[in-house]
Amino acid sequence: MPRGSGDIRALRAIEIVEAAYRLDGTEAEWLDAVLASARPDLDTGCGVYAFTGDESLPNLEASPAFVQQGLDAAFSERVLDVNRQAPRDVYDLLRPRPVTCGGLEQTLGADSPILKSFRALVKPTGVTDGFSLFARDAESGSVSVSAPSRSFVTLAPRVRGIWRRVGLHMASALRLRRKLAAHATERDALLDPSGKLHDATTPVAGDRLARATLVRAVAAMEQARSEAVRSSPERALALWQGLVAGEWSLVDQWETGGRRYLAAYRNRPEVRDPRALTPTECATLRYLAIGATNKEIEFALGLSAGTVTSAVTKVLKKLRVKRRVELAVLSDPSRMDRLDVELADRELGILAVDGRPRGANASALSAVELEVVSYVTRGWSNDRIASERQVSPRTIANQLRAVYAKLGITNRSQLARAVSDRARATDQSTPR
Repeated sequence: MPRGSGDIRALRAIEIVEAAYRLDGTEAEWLDAVLASARPDLDTGCGVYAFTGDESLPNLEASPAFVQQGLDAAFSERVLDVNRQAPRDVYDLLRPRPVTCGGLEQTLGADSPILKSFRALVKPTGVTDGFSLFARDAESGSVSVSAPSRSFVTLAPRVRGIWRRVGLHMASALRLRRKLAAHATERDALLDPSGKLHDATTPVAGDRLARATLVRAVAAMEQARSEAVRSSPERALALWQGLVAGEWSLVDQWETGGRRYLAAYRNRPEVRDPRALTPTECATLRYLAIGATNKEIEFALGLSAGTVTSAVTKVLKKLRVKRRVELAVLSDPSRMDRLDVELADRELGILAVDGRPRGANASALSAVELEVVSYVTRGWSNDRIASERQVSPRTIANQLRAVYAKLGITNRSQLARAVSDRARATDQSTPR
C-alpha cells in the first residue's frame, strides 16, 4: 500500500465519498472506514490518521473520534504533542476556509514558524512534511485527515481541487450523522437506484418539483458511481452533490433481501436567524461567514450558480451590507458596532463590523498594509481605498496580494475572518 514518496493522489474520490455517507456504526468506526478508503491515495510510507471535532478548530485531545492506520510508531508517540503544541497561528490559517488541504510546506511556506515547530517535534522520526486536510461544516463540526511523510509533499492544483471537494462531502456527511444521532433530522424519501419513489413524507409526496429533483439527483449519483465515470474523479464529483437542492443528503439504505435503496435525509445547516432570511439564505450566510466562495457554496449546498448568486445578493441587501467581506465577521461581538436591519414593520438593531486589525496578524504586516486591511474590513473597494490613499488601484491590488501571501489567504472575506478571529483570540488572552 505505501508508495514511499511524497506523491499524493486522488484516484479514489468516489470510494471515499461512499464511505463518508454510510450511516452505520459509531463515529470512530465511520472515520476508520473513511480513512481506509483514503489511505491508498495518501499513505507515503508513514501511515495516516484522522480525528473529528465538536468545534470549528481541530483539537485532538478533545476529539470525539481518533483513528490511525499504519502510523509510524515513532511518529505515533508524538502525534498528541504535534497537535497540542501547534502554534496558535495554525488556527488562524484554518478558520477562514471551509476546507484547507495540501502539503504542510506547500500550504504554510518553507519559513513558516508552524512548520519549523512541527519539524522540531518530529525530527527523531525522520518526518519532514505531510499531507493535511481540515474540513468544517457550517455547524462547527470538523474532520482532520493527515499523512506524515519523510519527503516533500506537493499537490497539483487538480489533485488539490479534488480533495477540497471530498473534504466538503466529509463535513456534510459528519453533520448528517450527528443530526441523526441527536434525532434532529428524518428521512424524507426512499428511492431505488432507478429513481422510482417508494416512500416519502407528506411535504415531499405533495411537491412535484421536490420529487423530480430527487429523482434527477439519484440518476446523477448512480452515474457518478458507474465504472465508466468513477475513474474520473472530477466528473464523478461534479455529479455527486454534497446536498440536493440545499436540503437533502442521499445515502445508501439496504433492506431485507439485500435490496439497495437511496434515502434522502434533511441535512441543511441549521441556523436560527431573526433577520427575515429564507432557509436557503440562512444556509448561504453560514458558509459566507466561514469564508466560502460561491463555487464552494454551490457544491456544499447542491445549489445552482444562479441560486447562490441570488442568495448572496439578498443576504447582503437584507443585512444592509454592501460587500460579502463584511459578513465574514458578523458573528464576532468583539469586532462589531451597530447595524440596523428591517424586521417586519420595525427596525432591529444588530451588530456591524469594526475592521481594525490587531494581534499577531497585525504584527506580520507593514504600517501601509495595516491601513489597507483596515479599509478592506470596512468593505471598501480597491478604487475607494486608492482614492483615499491617493495611489493607483493597481498599487492597492499589489499590497493586498502581499497581505494575502503573508496571512496564507486568498480573498477579502478570508482576510476579514482572519483578522477577526485573531482579534478574538488576543482579546480572550488579555487579562481583564
